[in-house]
Amino acid sequence: MIWFIYQGAFPEILEKTKEDFFSNTIIILGECADIIHERIKDIPCITCPQKPEGSMFVMVKLNLSLLEDIDDDVELCMKLSKEESVIVLTGVAVGMKNWPRVTFAIDRPSLEDGLGRIKAFYLRQMLRRNKDFISDQFNAC
Repeated sequence: MIWFIYQGAFPEILEKTKEDFFSNTIIILGECADIIHERIKDIPCITCPQKPEGSMFVMVKLNLSLLEDIDDDVELCMKLSKEESVIVLTGVAVGMKNWPRVTFAIDRPSLEDGLGRIKAFYLRQMLRRNKDFISDQFNAC
């Protein structure tokens, strides 16, 4: 029932919202799209094949071979949430296994912080993986 009240109010809300609100929102989303596209290049375990245009999120391809003890996007999202307090949507939730969905419809400082946390998570994963590899190589000698 409450939804119908909101739904009826939307036309009036949109009508009374000043045009500069929409213009500023588009500018901010464009800046955040640029940020996410560039910063993801610094995180080797995910790639962004195309810069987002006209959206508030981006689908990123997950490279599982660069991550230790992570079998799919669901595990990645769970561990990111637990270890870094970063929430991304699993790709499997939208029919794209191992393609997590990252939103950038947030303020710039929070976006930069979240991307930094994802990178820190990857670096820890890389260190674990390399530590095991080096240990295996040493033991083989």
